[in-house]
Amino acid sequence: MANDDLKTPPAGGAGDDPATQETLGMVAHEIKNLLGPLAMTLQLCERRAQQGEPAGKDDLAFARAQVRRLSALVNDLLDVTRIDAGGFPVRVGTVDLGALVAGALEAFRRVHARRVVTDLPTEPLAISGDAERLGSVLVNFLDNAAKYSPEAAPIEVRVSRAGGRVRVAVVDGGAGISPADQAQLFQRYFRTAAAAEKTRGVGLGLYISRVIAERHGGSVGVASTPGRGSTFWLELPLGQS
Repeated sequence: MANDDLKTPPAGGAGDDPATQETLGMVAHEIKNLLGPLAMTLQLCERRAQQGEPAGKDDLAFARAQVRRLSALVNDLLDVTRIDAGGFPVRVGTVDLGALVAGALEAFRRVHARRVVTDLPTEPLAISGDAERLGSVLVNFLDNAAKYSPEAAPIEVRVSRAGGRVRVAVVDGGAGISPADQAQLFQRYFRTAAAAEKTRGVGLGLYISRVIAERHGGSVGVASTPGRGSTFWLELPLGQS
């Protein structure tokens, strides 16, 4: 099994360049928005503890959710600054696709109580890449499916093979995405109007997912019809390192 870095592009501007400063400003604003309610919730739990009362389950669940969002924002910020500096490491190893999908589903189910239907191949499929980073792409797709589709609608995960490539698709039953928005979804900072109204964020997750796929010689994409849900996919070359 190899343990070399996939080739990364030459270093770009970082530090004081406008893109990095814009990223820092946007993420700092989101972190501030998350810290305020978290601090108030923890203060309430502390007051209850001082009075000999148990902390409320809803308060603890809210605090955990805020911490998860903060962690995700910090990780996105670190990844984007590494991308800008040309130091975004991707470790190559032989990865079993079935195990990769199973790991992403396990991480997703720790946070979301959503029904997921899978259509996976029975035979092993080996790819070369970084299991942690590829798994983060799938978790990102699953998280978005949970955010933007009705709770009663199942989420589907499908794996298909075509020639020397394999595609993992995450299908939701949400409102769908307009063709104009689909063309920009994987650009840095882009968020649809519907997404901006529904959840907070800075529009980095799908951009980072695209970079990860491209560093593996693969690609990401979306197919969607307004009113009929969306399918986000990750496509990768088959083969062992």
